[in-house]
Amino acid sequence: MANIERIVNVQISLNTTGISREGFSTGLIVGEHTHTLERVTTYRSIDEMTSAGFSGNDPLYLAAQDYFSQTPKPREVKIGRRLCGNEINVAQILPAGTYTITVLTRAADSSTVATPYTFVNNGSTDATAILTELANTISADANADITATIDETTLKISARTGETYALQVTDNLNMAQGSSTETIAATMNAILEEDDDFYGIMLTSRKQEDILAMAAWAEAHTKLFGTAIAEDAAKIKGDYSDTGSLLMMNNYYRTFWFYHATADSDYPECALMARCFSILPGGETWANKKLSGVIADDLSETSAQAIFGKNGNTFEKFRNVTISQNGKVAAGEWIDVIRFRDWLQEEAQTRIFDALVNNNKIPYTDAGIAIIEAHLRAALELGQKRGGIAPTEYDSSGNKNLGFVIEVPLASDISAGQKASRILEDVEFTARLAGAIHVVEIRGSLTYENLFAETEG
Repeated sequence: MANIERIVNVQISLNTTGISREGFSTGLIVGEHTHTLERVTTYRSIDEMTSAGFSGNDPLYLAAQDYFSQTPKPREVKIGRRLCGNEINVAQILPAGTYTITVLTRAADSSTVATPYTFVNNGSTDATAILTELANTISADANADITATIDETTLKISARTGETYALQVTDNLNMAQGSSTETIAATMNAILEEDDDFYGIMLTSRKQEDILAMAAWAEAHTKLFGTAIAEDAAKIKGDYSDTGSLLMMNNYYRTFWFYHATADSDYPECALMARCFSILPGGETWANKKLSGVIADDLSETSAQAIFGKNGNTFEKFRNVTISQNGKVAAGEWIDVIRFRDWLQEEAQTRIFDALVNNNKIPYTDAGIAIIEAHLRAALELGQKRGGIAPTEYDSSGNKNLGFVIEVPLASDISAGQKASRILEDVEFTARLAGAIHVVEIRGSLTYENLFAETEG
């Protein structure tokens, strides 16, 4: 039988390649833990974290709890692991009980290896003796990936080889996370290698050096970092020793901070980020937001204004409603403007990248330049639809006030040398931000005089 392709030959190519886009509604909470081997784990509920071994007083659990408590909220949060050791103590002394510490590591083929270390108590052994026996069992294993030392009634665990490990214990033991063993930069670089699809960063540590290090890292990586401090100096005008003042003086555009009296156990930045990440970039403001599960601060007007003067944020009660106040990053810009700018940059870049990849050629002609302009225009129009860019409006004289203007060169005005480089330059746009109303001021008067409306005609 003759092949139909002799007469009609049809070939269909797939010009559908799309570059991945940054998740501008994805949050990452970073803190110390040894519950999983992965640097980044995604959770869709607080119950999933409980199942993974996080306890109710774990800082990562408390931060995620504030994140998931908002309505509306994002569908998931990512937990970023900072390497640390562990502290284990006895929860219950059982005369006839088995105490087991299980160490999880990665094999060369990336499979998980579980190594249990067990002590069986057959008598009235006290807590120190139980932990000592477990430590001796671990130390007796020449191939163990961890070291164990006794500090009174606490068994301290750390990595022997510097490798990442996860830890599980039986219910008769309590496990807490120890102090971190790596810098913020090392943590974040390791997280990026595993998963870079996140935009918002939250940090359980309230140490000044950690906050400043994370702010510096976020500034260089197109991310948004939120934190909170409980330092009294933040409430005092003219005192610039607090962490918030240092963030302001460093002019960080990608960090926002709260003053919060219970910042050691409460995470208003997680709540606010979750609340605002439930809205697409351009459609939100970060001020005047009600936050669930967060304790309101009782601040005097003097203290609040001192915090605002340092570009900080607060969560305060107004009659029977508690809301966030200010909505600014440390450098003084609005948080929503920073997020929208980052989104718009990504949207324009990826749209134009898709055009370059999915066309056999975009010619260096007016028609080719028009293709680039069309994709840029599409990004700006979507920015208008989302609410970040103002729509076309009119002044009192009927003059049109455009939401954005694009300028592109004519092919005939571009030099031969520039065309030979195959780089299109001088594509520019100006867009008018829609902004947001945070405060309303109204002036009125009361009178006994007659008020007559003007009659037309």
